[in-house]
Amino acid sequence: MSRYKQPKKLESLALAKLGDWIALQAESQMSATAVLAQENISNAQVVLGHKIEAIRSFLDINVPWMTYDTLAVETIRALSDLIEKTKNSYGFRVSMGKFVTQMNVIVKMSEVLFTKNLTYLSIDKIPKMIRSVFYSKLKMLKGLVYLNLGSLSGGWKTIDMEGAIIESLKELHNLKYLFINYDCTDNILICVVQNCPKIEKLDVSSSKFISDESIDIICNLKKLKSVQLYRTSVTWSGFANMLLHCENLEDVGRCDEIGRVLEFIHKSDIGLKQLKLKTYVSRYATDNHLKLAVKMCPLIHSMTVFHNTLQSDLMVLIGLEYLKELKLLSCDFYADHIKQILQVKGCNIINLHLEHVDQIDLNALMYISQMCPLLESLTLYNCTLIQHTSLYTKKLEILPFRNLKKLTCVSTCTDEQLLFLLTNCVNIQFIQIGTAIQFDDDFILKILEKNPLIHLRELRIMQSDFMTITSVERIIQSCMSLEILVELESWTLLTEDDREFIRNYIKVNNFNIDTSPIRRYDE
Repeated sequence: MSRYKQPKKLESLALAKLGDWIALQAESQMSATAVLAQENISNAQVVLGHKIEAIRSFLDINVPWMTYDTLAVETIRALSDLIEKTKNSYGFRVSMGKFVTQMNVIVKMSEVLFTKNLTYLSIDKIPKMIRSVFYSKLKMLKGLVYLNLGSLSGGWKTIDMEGAIIESLKELHNLKYLFINYDCTDNILICVVQNCPKIEKLDVSSSKFISDESIDIICNLKKLKSVQLYRTSVTWSGFANMLLHCENLEDVGRCDEIGRVLEFIHKSDIGLKQLKLKTYVSRYATDNHLKLAVKMCPLIHSMTVFHNTLQSDLMVLIGLEYLKELKLLSCDFYADHIKQILQVKGCNIINLHLEHVDQIDLNALMYISQMCPLLESLTLYNCTLIQHTSLYTKKLEILPFRNLKKLTCVSTCTDEQLLFLLTNCVNIQFIQIGTAIQFDDDFILKILEKNPLIHLRELRIMQSDFMTITSVERIIQSCMSLEILVELESWTLLTEDDREFIRNYIKVNNFNIDTSPIRRYDE
């Protein structure tokens, strides 16, 4: 990615303008529709419907199918802007009938997107005023591959929404990824089984009507690889039934009873059944549970486990041949043999997440750097990093953290530990520093002198009481690939004038850096 903002591609410009054109068509129909509505509301709706159908046909003929998902994003953006513009144009003496008619035209204009070419739809990213149209006309989007219906009613009106969802799903035969949180029911699952045979991932988290009886329905999804049932009414016996009958299942999400599930399968099945699970997430695991996971799920590549010193021995994990992602919660780096685990498995680990892990000192960070040479993501969350008693004296055989691309440190660290981390990760792309760490200008300069962070794309320093605009300028000058620099509002020594100066400095120099305070973490 270039350091400077580049001209947008012609394709992007064309799609953005096309979205604006659709909004302009909605705006041009407002007055005529309002006049017709005063005479005959039904006739006004019919005329508007014909106009929308004409625009839809025009787009279907002239817009390449592979750009439709981007067109949908641009159209929703333009219609959202038009909604705000229309709201702001009215004063206190607004004609409510005229206002409702204009809003209806804008909302209904989103129907121009309803063709078989749209493959991706996430309801959560659509303004609430427009969502009702997508819920009611969802069945027209027959080409959908990814559908996220979000939380729908939040579980309050599940029965009321069930019929509309079923009618829509009957037409969506190409779905592979389906998300229905809070409001999924057995009837919806039956419809999915009958009409969506390609489903590979199903997320029905927090749906209270999903129980062990629902599992018999889910088992009919032959291509299912991932299912999320967290906070549903499914018990451990339901999970056992699913694992026994869904032969391609690789991920069941968070299941704190997964150890008990494996015990049941092991005792009831003839011989030692081998499962295809690749992800293991549990907040409760005994020593026997972990042993069964290693024996029955040899393909596990992502392991998340809450450690209980009295009940489990983490050394069992060295038996996982394909382990690549390791997340450990509530343990000690030395006493619970994390060092020994990394010594054996570290050469495969690319993602290491340590949460509430004690006894981490500078030596521990050195061990991680040497034992996990391919490590790409390191997270230290609420860990207790301590002063080392005796320094690791051997010469480091491997250059530390050369493959690290993502670093999240939400723990208290010493300057020495931070310097070791930040001066060695020369290929880092993402850094997030928590509020427990307080940088100052001198420390930032010291880091950048040794490691200019030329590949860094995103920097989040959640709070600082000591850094000034000097640090910001140095970061921008040194980090040649920087695209996102946020949380500057929580740097107490930066005034609003300073932040305005930074924005102008970025704009004048045409740097490709976003300092927007409302930028979401998952964008």
